[in-house]
Amino acid sequence: MFYIGEIICALEELHDRNIVFRDLKPENVLIDKEGHIKLIDFGLSKQLKTKSERTFTNCGTPVYLSPEVISS
Repeated sequence: MFYIGEIICALEELHDRNIVFRDLKPENVLIDKEGHIKLIDFGLSKQLKTKSERTFTNCGTPVYLSPEVISS
């Protein structure tokens, strides 16, 4: 529960800054020496101009995508 809470807080902070973190997977979540999480690999992230702006790019690691998303 603690780690999930920290991931949610990190994503909320990024969203407050209009940044969409589009590569959330176990390999991109690290735990530091004090036991807190760190998100890494912002290569697929996108900074939006406004909170109402949306992004429609289909991106992600194929291993973590559903078959329906891959086949479409």
